[in-house]
Amino acid sequence: MAIIFDKVNKAYSKKVVLHDINLTIAQEPSVIGLVGPNGAGKSTMLRLLSGVLAATSGRISIDQTGQSYANWASKQTTFVVSGERGLRNKLTILENELYFASLKGQNLNKTREKLIQLAEVFNFNNNLSTTFEKLSTGQKKKAAILVAAALQTELILLDEPSNGLDISAQAELVTLIKQLRTKTKKLQVISSHDTHMLAAVADYYIFLQNGTIAQTITHPLAESQLIAMYHELYD
Repeated sequence: MAIIFDKVNKAYSKKVVLHDINLTIAQEPSVIGLVGPNGAGKSTMLRLLSGVLAATSGRISIDQTGQSYANWASKQTTFVVSGERGLRNKLTILENELYFASLKGQNLNKTREKLIQLAEVFNFNNNLSTTFEKLSTGQKKKAAILVAAALQTELILLDEPSNGLDISAQAELVTLIKQLRTKTKKLQVISSHDTHMLAAVADYYIFLQNGTIAQTITHPLAESQLIAMYHELYD
């Protein structure tokens, strides 16, 4: 299956943020880097993919299905927002997992088992009974991504996941994203200004400029290539 944008426009009041987006995203185990300067439309693109926002005009659809994109997205996408707001502060990580699984109508036992498995693999099992508010910034980012990965969804959206992380936590994030691609078989879309992180994990790229798609690259890039392309498009 694939996610298809057909002449999608998104406006806030009279301000058009995305213009005539035509795009097909294959649903396969890969990492897509969403790149562009501030105001290019990256966060709006993520919110459209998550189903949080609806297109002002045009259509987003899933091929080979008859259901609306909003219905599909409510069950099959998980959006990890930027900053430290991803999970409920007063709930433990395991309680957060069950809370979000229940919102999506998922089997709680299966979701619990998946989180425990992932936590064991990624050395996070000692934190599952800790409330989210008591974790460090790096641990919060890791917890939010693991909770998202354990949910039975097909698409994970990450908005600036490396923001606020120290060097060690950034390296751990890269390892986590790369291993989740192989262990969970999910599609991940990452919006970020972090060229080092993107070059280490992305299989291909979507470059946004002034609300339009400036370029798509269907293969990995070295960081030097990514930076050179960024300057070529935006300077």
